[in-house]
Amino acid sequence: MSLKKGQSWGFPAPLPSDGVIVYSNKELLEKVISHKRAGVSLPVFGLLGGDLWRTLGGRHEENRLYNENAITVNVDLGCVLLDGKIYWFCAHMLIGNKFFGNKVFVSNAAHYGKSNPAPKAHPGDGKFDILKVELSAMQTIKALKRISAGSHVPHPGITYERVESIQFSFDQKMKVEIDGQRIGKFANMSLRIENEALRVVV
Repeated sequence: MSLKKGQSWGFPAPLPSDGVIVYSNKELLEKVISHKRAGVSLPVFGLLGGDLWRTLGGRHEENRLYNENAITVNVDLGCVLLDGKIYWFCAHMLIGNKFFGNKVFVSNAAHYGKSNPAPKAHPGDGKFDILKVELSAMQTIKALKRISAGSHVPHPGITYERVESIQFSFDQKMKVEIDGQRIGKFANMSLRIENEALRVVV
């Protein structure tokens, strides 16, 4: 069931004995993809780093994950078909170059490193937060300075929407980054939410 306005972000429950602790976007993504490609169930992940951890208010306290103060959250998983090959992402996907040119930022989490490009995003609400950016190089630099505080929207050069699924088709192949990892260049992309497919503990 998707998160509703006013609902709690999770419920008190510690990391199970067979849970897996991860410390970064990359580590979580690698484990999710390896399990998904193998067709086996995902374990419960204890988060100690990464953008999903940051969005959920995680702490650098490993012992906390195993006690009664731990919070367990069911979050969504992004699924994207890139020129016919399927990928998954936990926090976000960037289409285009980070610093110049038009780009699309697809977010399942509020944070992207130290910045806060999608301040309204919640990883358990059943929707992607999507920013379509059409800014000059100078405008992009100015917007980047405001992203850390999440004050870059509204902006006439940034379109913001929230969707459960979306498709993109580009005349030229675009760079794609998933959870901070460069994947390659693609022209056709189809995204959808796997609702509450991932269980994490913070």
